[in-house]
Amino acid sequence: MKRAGPALVCLLATLAAGASSAATPRAGGRAGGLILFWSDSPIPSLWSIRPDGSHRHRVGLRQNCKRPSLSPDRRWIVFDGTPPGKPPLTDFDIQVVRRDGTGRRVLAGSDDRELDARWSPDGTRISFQRWRWAEGQDWRDSWIWTMRPDGGDAKPFVHANSARWSPDGRRLVFSAPTAQSDGDLFVIDAGGTGLRRLLATPRLEQPNAWSPDGRKILFTRFPNDTESDVFVMDASGANVRRLTRAVRQDVGGTWSPDGSRIVFTSERLGRTHLFVMRANGTRQHAITARGANDFDPSWY
Repeated sequence: MKRAGPALVCLLATLAAGASSAATPRAGGRAGGLILFWSDSPIPSLWSIRPDGSHRHRVGLRQNCKRPSLSPDRRWIVFDGTPPGKPPLTDFDIQVVRRDGTGRRVLAGSDDRELDARWSPDGTRISFQRWRWAEGQDWRDSWIWTMRPDGGDAKPFVHANSARWSPDGRRLVFSAPTAQSDGDLFVIDAGGTGLRRLLATPRLEQPNAWSPDGRKILFTRFPNDTESDVFVMDASGANVRRLTRAVRQDVGGTWSPDGSRIVFTSERLGRTHLFVMRANGTRQHAITARGANDFDPSWY
């Protein structure tokens, strides 16, 4: 395997070495667009919904699929899941499909698990997480890779997970383990230089999205395995602010295209549903309320 730049690997290695029933859907306000997500019923599958909770629609694929991301031209959905011909949940490869469910093909597949694919804002690269799935291996040993939209020129980028592109495509924010934490937040230039730590705490933090204007970063903080909340901070790492106070788990999604609202998931009273709130954390309300669990929303 081709390795990432030695200076980058060295720096990260040094850091690590130091050691209500579901609410009835309500109108989502004036923020429009489309929300993509995945649901666990009838099988892990891709869905779309409007921000007011209407027009829930399933992408017509028969194999399990998770973590969708829409291309900038809105024609293709990249996702991870079991490729055709394999039993469900036995493998996770990066795949792409048209919005109508046609043209499905594998872009990145191996014996490892390829997850969490994201389009660059100009559509020329796709980032994804590669995790060696074997006895004794865990998610903290993941690498972020990038590739072209046709699957070519795939190469490792940084030893990390949960990478998210800035709106201008010049930077990526990601989570990486250190001596003090399972995941601190870092930012790096898209060319692989300028690595900088934004936030360091004893708790695991994973980034979810940049605000549309690039000034803020949404992230989730996990104090333990059963609790989490959604936070926001300036893109510099300053002014950290908590937006949700979950009894169990709230996990960040993305901002609306106009930056006025945020979609996230919340495990309230037994199931995980999609919620929308104002960008300041107020007016939290469910937009899905079915028997299924819904995850990983992105707003376009």
